[in-house]
Amino acid sequence: MYLASFARIQTMRKIWEAIKNVFLALVLGNNSIINTLKAKPSNMKKSVPSLTAVLCLIFFFNFCALSKNPGEKKPVIETPTDGLSCFVELKDGSIKQYTSLELVTGVFKTPHLLADGSIVIKSDEITAYQNKEHYAISQKKINNLKPSKVAVDALPGFAIRVAKGKLNVYSLKYYNGHNTTHKFYLQSGEDGEILPYTPELLNELVKDSNEAYSYFNDKNKEAAISSKLLATIDIYNNSKLISKN
Repeated sequence: MYLASFARIQTMRKIWEAIKNVFLALVLGNNSIINTLKAKPSNMKKSVPSLTAVLCLIFFFNFCALSKNPGEKKPVIETPTDGLSCFVELKDGSIKQYTSLELVTGVFKTPHLLADGSIVIKSDEITAYQNKEHYAISQKKINNLKPSKVAVDALPGFAIRVAKGKLNVYSLKYYNGHNTTHKFYLQSGEDGEILPYTPELLNELVKDSNEAYSYFNDKNKEAAISSKLLATIDIYNNSKLISKN
């Protein structure tokens, strides 16, 4: 009886590892594993009792792993308001406009953009894009960035702009080994260097606004870092600048 129970536990562990590997392949874009699943379904039947059951479990774990961290507030995405509603920026810096631009993700699909309903645009072909939901830039434009292949709200490796103005804020979603979380980056003006958020950097950038500086450093105003960061940026972008020095 004990041997049978041990065997069942070992089988369940193998199934769990198979499920986890498939899930990570789907979320992180491991095409080699995905192609194996497509090309050799018979091998899957040998290693996993039921492909249908595995796929159902994948969807379940996909929901759990991609949920935000407890206590972490998802940043509100800054909706584009300029005249160029849909466009991509190519590697040579040129801009290509479209009537529509849709982010396509899903099981056994390599994440990509679909322009005007038929034109496929891959993430490695562009450095930035904007659709009706958000503006996003490639991680190649960001200094000291932790690489990401997660494709949930944007193309894999693309950071979404969540605040725009005198200071811009970008949010990159990445997998930390347990679930997905947000990493923030700050940019002064349109042409400034995009740098990882730190309290010291934010203090330096907003020091010419008494209101924003005081709000961020007020110990009585407790909030999730994403909420306090974005509230500080909102105050700064809408305030008159009066230097503390």
